[in-house]
Parts: sequence; C-alpha cells; structure tokens
Amino acid sequence: MIDRPSDEDMLDAACAVFAEVGFHAATMEDIAAHAKTTKPTLYAHFGSKDDLYRRCAEFAADTLGTRVFESYAAAAELPLEAQVRASMETLFGYAARHPSKFLLLFGPDPVGTVAEARQRMTGTTAQELARRIRDFTERHGRGRWGVSAELCASLIVGLTVEGARYALSTESLDTAAAGEFATAFTVGALRHIDPALADEIDASASPPDSA
Repeated sequence: MIDRPSDEDMLDAACAVFAEVGFHAATMEDIAAHAKTTKPTLYAHFGSKDDLYRRCAEFAADTLGTRVFESYAAAAELPLEAQVRASMETLFGYAARHPSKFLLLFGPDPVGTVAEARQRMTGTTAQELARRIRDFTERHGRGRWGVSAELCASLIVGLTVEGARYALSTESLDTAAAGEFATAFTVGALRHIDPALADEIDASASPPDSA
C-alpha cells in the first residue's frame, strides 16, 4: 500500500516551499514534489496556489497562536519571570521546531494573506499580553495601566519575533539560548520601568475633560 500524505503533511511541505522561495517563485510542481504527492492531489485538496497559500498562512498562525495562548494560560499564576520565560520558550521553541512555518509568517516579504495572518496573530497576542500586564501592575500596586500596557505588549511581541527570526538566521546562535537571553532582557526591562512614565503615557492618551 502506498502511503499518501495527509493534509497536514502537504501543508507542511507547502509552507517549506513558500518560506524558502516566496509565493511568486513557488510552483505547485515544486510543492507536490516536496510533499511526495501530485499536482492533481494538491488542487483537489486545496484549490489554487492562492488558496493553498492562504491555508498555509492560517495553518501557521493558528498553530503558533494556540501554543502561545496555552502557555499564557498555564503560566498565569506564576511569578513574572516564569511567565515571561514560558511565553519566550513557546515562541522560540516553535521557531526552532517549525522554522518554515515561522519564517512563512515572519519572513521579510509577507504577501497578501500571510501579512494578514501575521497581523491577526501578533495583534491578538499583544491584546492578551496587555491584559496580563494590566493585571500584574494592578496586583503590585502600580495601578491598572492603560495604553502604556498596550505599548509595552507591542514592544515585547516585536522583540520576541525579531529575536527568534534573528536566531534562525544566525547558524552559530542556539535558539534556546537566544530565548533565555530574551527572557532576561524582557524581565529586566519590565522590572525597571519607571511607573511615572507609564502614568505620563496614559495621561497623554486620555481624552480631555469636557468643559
């Protein structure tokens, strides 16, 4: 009996080809060969190359997003450093284990649906992180941060993504070590933020009192 690749196997293969050569240079022949299947099979399962690219974008974003949110939930009651480490290990670990899907999402030239999937994934992650930052600052007597929490969350997400991408592009850099460095960097920054700066940002973002 001939083993036929599953839909997930074919999506993995397509992600690898798209991540390596980009959407425009990728062909269904190349993807079929990488997936050890045929062009008709790809078309039957996924439709056009555009449709397959969209499925790859959603597949990569959904699998990473699910793991990130699971790590947030599992670490919710842990100390600050443990929470940060859990989220960093999740994203850096995902990048190390699934480089094609990570680079498809966070490569330098996202096209169409990949750019949309990336924005959706990073946006929802930043929103959840901002909520957790607000809970943390409130629990520790710093008040419940407003837009400053959103800015902080956006910076952390950007730092994490760029750090993992840099780690993947640098052969001599161990991804796990890079994740630990990013953890220390982020924890140090969070612990040393002057609360007055957050207050200033939140005050400047508040609408003026009506006369």
